[in-house]
Amino acid sequence: MTSALSFQNSNTNSSGISFQGVSSGIQTSQLVQAEISQASLPLQQLQAQQTANNSRSTALTSLEGLMTSLSSSINTLNSSGLTARSVASSDATNTYVTATASGGASGSYTLQVQNTATAAEIAPTLDTSGDPTNLSTLTASSPVFTDNSPDQSGSVTFALSDTNGNVRQFTLPGGNNNINGLANAINALQTADPGIPGSKGLNVQATVVNTGNKTKGANPYELILTSTSTGSGTAGNNISIAELTSGTPTNTIGIAAGTISGSTLTGGTTSAAQPGVDAKFTLDGVQLTRSSNSVSDAVNGVTFNLLQGDQAGTTTLTVTPDASTASIDLQAVVSSYNTLIQTYGTDSAQGGALAGDFTSRSLIDQITQALTGPAAGLSSSSVYNSAASLGLSTNKDGTLSLDTTKFQNAFTADPTAAKNVFTTSGISTNASVSLAVAGPSTATGNFGFDITSYTSGGSLAGTITAPDGTKYDLTGSNGILVGSSGTPLAGLYLSVTGTGTGTLTLSKGVGQAAVDTITNLTAGTTGTIAKVLTNITNQNTDLATQITNQQAMLNRMQTSLENKYSAMESLLSQLQAAGQSLNSLG
Repeated sequence: MTSALSFQNSNTNSSGISFQGVSSGIQTSQLVQAEISQASLPLQQLQAQQTANNSRSTALTSLEGLMTSLSSSINTLNSSGLTARSVASSDATNTYVTATASGGASGSYTLQVQNTATAAEIAPTLDTSGDPTNLSTLTASSPVFTDNSPDQSGSVTFALSDTNGNVRQFTLPGGNNNINGLANAINALQTADPGIPGSKGLNVQATVVNTGNKTKGANPYELILTSTSTGSGTAGNNISIAELTSGTPTNTIGIAAGTISGSTLTGGTTSAAQPGVDAKFTLDGVQLTRSSNSVSDAVNGVTFNLLQGDQAGTTTLTVTPDASTASIDLQAVVSSYNTLIQTYGTDSAQGGALAGDFTSRSLIDQITQALTGPAAGLSSSSVYNSAASLGLSTNKDGTLSLDTTKFQNAFTADPTAAKNVFTTSGISTNASVSLAVAGPSTATGNFGFDITSYTSGGSLAGTITAPDGTKYDLTGSNGILVGSSGTPLAGLYLSVTGTGTGTLTLSKGVGQAAVDTITNLTAGTTGTIAKVLTNITNQNTDLATQITNQQAMLNRMQTSLENKYSAMESLLSQLQAAGQSLNSLG
């Protein structure tokens, strides 16, 4: 903390009346201040250094925030902008099917929807007037079973099964003897019972619906049970609820009796009238069935949303690279980078907080080199191998400009190649081995591999040859081989589905290189900026101690000088008095 230079008042004594220079005629306070001012030069230098450190710390912290923003915009570009795809439909009203797409999926797909997936449901049976004959009550508090016990301590036990064949029992006590109490007890079964080994939650949702007033005497509160997932399930397409209580009390809302044998529920009230049904549709003439109306596993990178069945014709969906979205996200990167460069330019100018600061200059240079240099691992003969090849150019002031037309043309022509300029990519000659993850320290180039053993879900082993020719024997499990730290393979994760040999060509795009650089510069307490800021804090702590000591020394010096001048005035006063006495004798 900067300490202000201060002086004690030497013009007055404790009564506040000035006596300075009374005997000598000398302005002693001015003499004291002149000497203190000369002696305070080291203190002023310490305070100036502390102020400069504070300004530098503020400027570096600001740059750190801008670097983080740049990293975030690059991540958005890499994860969504460069994988963006647009979908055009031959159905202007989007009646039967729509789609979303991302990644490498491009092309035209023709679909016809026979029926959509539905969820199994148990609902009240209605009479000819449309009023419920079961699973309903007159009021929300009406009982759902007859309890003749004096203290209302009776209970009824039910069993519920879902479309996956999971069965759970539950007891409804007298204290919850109403339709909402029953619904709450059913919904609680969605969570597995920790007290029962192997217990599973049921995919059944209970809802109480107040249908309002109907014909005289009708029950407006209806209980509806619905499967939380569409489709026929793995053990039939029905859900069932049954009362297991023998004797009394028994339920009064028409839930049929049933029994449990092993893990099977027999009898009860079922969803036979409204079973769960799988979706059926054709994709490019191939008949497909799915349990969900959201189909993301038919075409890589494309999610089809089935909306309505009984389609007489077909719908053609055409997926193309979304160059507009990609260029918007790339422009956001350019804007973030330019803000960083312009802020640094202001701070590093003459008189700025970072003028002549080599560390900050190095930080900016590292990010610039990463983002504007060639993509590591991509061939120099590739049409697209740098940001410049996609339309980025550097201006005289160090900022970037984007030629949107050039970028969109390149992205439309070869979206994968454009993406590889910015992201990490791995191309394998053997489908059994693919890139899962590459870390900041992973080398780029050609990695030879020889997977010698593989067990699905178990262990695997093989030899990986790094780009420098060094061979590493690796073992793994669950289909993943992990590179050893301290080697060119550090941070490398390979996904393995079988044995075989081949080559994985790994490249790191300029966007990922910039993100990795920024991570190293801004990381927690270990990043370059954090270390510099810690050093500044330590310097300021030491400066604060020196400033305190210097101020104390100046205060002591001022007191000493004032005492000396005061003694001098006193002595002169005495001498003057003595002289006047002698004169009076003459």
